[in-house]
Amino acid sequence: MDKQYQIAVFYYTQTGQTLAILKSLLTPLQSQGCQVIYKSIEPKIPFPYPWDKESFYQAFPESRQGIPCDLKPVDYSDIKDADLVVIGLQPWFLSPSIPVASFLQHSDAIEYLNGKMVITVVGSRNMWVSCHDALSYYFMKTNSNWIGNITLEDRHNNLVSVLTIFRWLIGGVKEKTRFLPSAGVSQEDIDRVSCLSSEIIKTLRDKDYDSLQQRIVEKGGVVFHYDLYQIEKVGYKMFGFWSKYVLKKGSFNSPDRSWRLKLFSWYLMFVLFVLSPIATAVFWLLFPLRKKSLSRIKKKYLYLCD
Repeated sequence: MDKQYQIAVFYYTQTGQTLAILKSLLTPLQSQGCQVIYKSIEPKIPFPYPWDKESFYQAFPESRQGIPCDLKPVDYSDIKDADLVVIGLQPWFLSPSIPVASFLQHSDAIEYLNGKMVITVVGSRNMWVSCHDALSYYFMKTNSNWIGNITLEDRHNNLVSVLTIFRWLIGGVKEKTRFLPSAGVSQEDIDRVSCLSSEIIKTLRDKDYDSLQQRIVEKGGVVFHYDLYQIEKVGYKMFGFWSKYVLKKGSFNSPDRSWRLKLFSWYLMFVLFVLSPIATAVFWLLFPLRKKSLSRIKKKYLYLCD
């Protein structure tokens, strides 16, 4: 490789999963001569891990509304001329996590990302399209070029993954137990994402930015689920209502809003374990009537179309 390409990687992680995905994807590029520089996104006041239930739900309104937190300064001096920017993130309550949303709204990041080529790498439970919409908005504001999106997810049944993610985030237990599988993205999928590194280096060498997402999709780097899309879009709208309802009682960590957050937690459990299975069954019954319109929606989210 004649030129040494520089890749700036911004990421936020609590459990280490996002960083593990990024390392799997980008380490092969380093072996080919690329300079990969990691920049951790760090809140001034860290979010807890494992979470307790109160703090977990306290993060909901700010996540849904994209209300930023204060971040530690990021040093951009050694990545000014990066050929590619990679952003590693995870959805919180169907939106970009608060630290990543805060980063993308920060004036320094907006200035830095102006005109940059950007790839996003998402570690998700399984619902990511609303987060995708928010990222599209942020990248439009930063005037950056979103050329690729890789999304890894928990492949287990939707309800099973709900149980394992709560066990992981609140109980701190990721490993398989007697009745439940391990939580999060599987190690097999984390290892497999390295196959996409060849597409990234090809893009850098050939400056073939327009076809990168097509190649990511062809290699299984992101998958669209029709039934989960329907549940998520309804949920996202309801999260908008609930987040505004809670915020009327106070800002982040205000004890005055604890009761409304408890009501939301009960609503969320009812939706996840009662309404969503019914909605899924109804969706598949009606799917033939909506297949054409949903195919257009699938294309939008897989291929970064407008």
